[in-house]
Order: sequence, then structure tokens, then C-alpha cells
Amino acid sequence: MKGKRSNPECINEPRRLAALASPLRMELIGALRTHGPASIREMAAEMDQPADGLYHHVRTLLKAGIVLERGQRKVGRRMEAVYELSAARIAGRLDPKSQQSKDAAIRAGTAAMRLAAREFKTAIETDALTLTNGLPNIRASRQKTWLTDQGLVRLHQLFGQIERLLIKENKQKRGRPHSLTLVLAPCVKRRTFQHGSP
Repeated sequence: MKGKRSNPECINEPRRLAALASPLRMELIGALRTHGPASIREMAAEMDQPADGLYHHVRTLLKAGIVLERGQRKVGRRMEAVYELSAARIAGRLDPKSQQSKDAAIRAGTAAMRLAAREFKTAIETDALTLTNGLPNIRASRQKTWLTDQGLVRLHQLFGQIERLLIKENKQKRGRPHSLTLVLAPCVKRRTFQHGSP
């Protein structure tokens, strides 16, 4: 199914959150963002995955409007479809009044963190650590801190700067692919006892 690339920079319809609830689909999105339009065969080679295992996931992303068919090209005696992202930034908007939206957001966020954990583990196990001017290319950090409304606004501005830096660097297609996963959540105390329990 051919489609037009979306004008908005960000896809954020809540229904698309469900399509993001898979580390493999997030990896597909990352491969298309990093390497540009590609066929399933090319994505499979890049991700070191069997092509047969990607068709279902590509169809899911197509139905959600996250991925579009850019065209077809001949490879040997057969034609293969070429896919691209429908927007520069793929995201999902949480509807706090919808339990379905909440469930989908939890699954999508969990998928992102599972993929990040897998990439982090693989990088360390394969000795991928390098230093540039004394700075490592592997880093994990968790901060728990008080944050004012003004601080939250500033943090979002800094997130935007980081995203713009990554987009600019990615366009150059130089160096080595990296992944960065950011998670921001207010800390909420879990109730360990039911109301009325001793």
C-alpha cells in the first residue's frame, strides 16, 4: 500500500501506541530512521533477523500509519517493496481518560526499556566500549530528583535539543550507530496496604 509521507513531524494518535508495544517493531523503526528507506530483506540483514519474522511486524506498522510503502524495485526476477517512516518523529500521546490508552502506553514504554536493556547488555558483552576524548560510548544513568514546573519545562527543552542533535548527526551517516532511551516519570508511592489494613 503506497502512501504519502506525513507532513507533521510527529505522529501521536493514541491508537498508534499499540503498534509500538514491541521491541522488534521499535527496532524496525530505528533501522528505517538510521539507514533510510529499505526492503524487508535489507532490514532483516541490518537487524540480523530472519526476513520471514518481520512481515507481520511491518504489516502492523503499515496499518498504524507509522510506516509507508515508498515503492517497489526489481531484485533478480522478483519485485520487492521498499518502506520508509511516515514522519520524522514517531511518538504516542497518552489519553489519561482511556484505560486502553494507558495500557498501550505502558506496553510501549516497557518495550522501549526492554530494547534499551538488550542493546546495553549486548554492547557490554561484545566489548563495544570505546573512548572519545576520554568519554565512553556506553553510559547508564538514573536520577531521582525534585523538579519544579519550570524545571520540567527546561528539561523538555533539553530533550528537544538532544533530539535535534541526534537527527543532525544521523543525517551525516558517519561514525557508528548508537541508541539512546529516555524515560521520564513522576515518582508515585505505591500503597503497600489496602485501606483499613493494620
